[in-house]
Amino acid sequence: MTRVKWGVALAVAIALCSVPAPVTATPGDPPFPQTLTFWCADLNQVWHAKVPLVGPRGWFVPPDPPPIPDPCISPYPAVVPEGSSFAPGNVLWFTNKTYPPAVRAALGEMGYHFHSQSPAEDFRSKLTAIRVEVRTYPENELVGESTFDPWKFFRLVRVRNLFFGPADLGPLVIPDLGIDLSAEEVGRLPMFGFPTVLPPPGPPREYRIWVYLTMSDWHDDGLGVAEENMLPAGEFLYAAPRLTVVP
Repeated sequence: MTRVKWGVALAVAIALCSVPAPVTATPGDPPFPQTLTFWCADLNQVWHAKVPLVGPRGWFVPPDPPPIPDPCISPYPAVVPEGSSFAPGNVLWFTNKTYPPAVRAALGEMGYHFHSQSPAEDFRSKLTAIRVEVRTYPENELVGESTFDPWKFFRLVRVRNLFFGPADLGPLVIPDLGIDLSAEEVGRLPMFGFPTVLPPPGPPREYRIWVYLTMSDWHDDGLGVAEENMLPAGEFLYAAPRLTVVP
């Protein structure tokens, strides 16, 4: 499930950032076209990745009629040259800069364990692993599996780096929780991405990757107390984009 929701600090970004491993191609990888969403966000540029990126249909195929005059065109499922490594482009999470008092109080009543007043730091302290299964589609036969330390592959950007134009999340106002963020403020919120590099999946055909996150405890993004604002404890399926390997 791709998370596009209300909710993902520059003040905390410096404290959060470590030096991640570069998201680069494996030596010998064939060249590939940049991966563009239909609203023309360059996923390779957003995530500083030099491998093909895969994502959900809703990112590459615009609604009919399209919300912009000249949408960018990328194939769906995403195309990966045979023998090339690749990475998911839609494993991301964004948070508020702080827990507003009403949100903090509501979460406290729910038994929430705060790592800090920063939702971004809370998320970072609780995400412990990313596991990816590569399966044939539609047969669903397992052909590969990898487990990663997410903090060796993460990128920290602002929401507006990915969501803009027709994908702009707009303002977020929840008076009962003391949340009143303009569209510009939402665009400045911190967003983590995890373009974990995967080995070539196999011969030309269609595949699907199943991306699972593991959390040491449940987490809230500080932008509300609804289900969409939370990640559960333990391992759970987060995204399952498809791809096509071509000769």
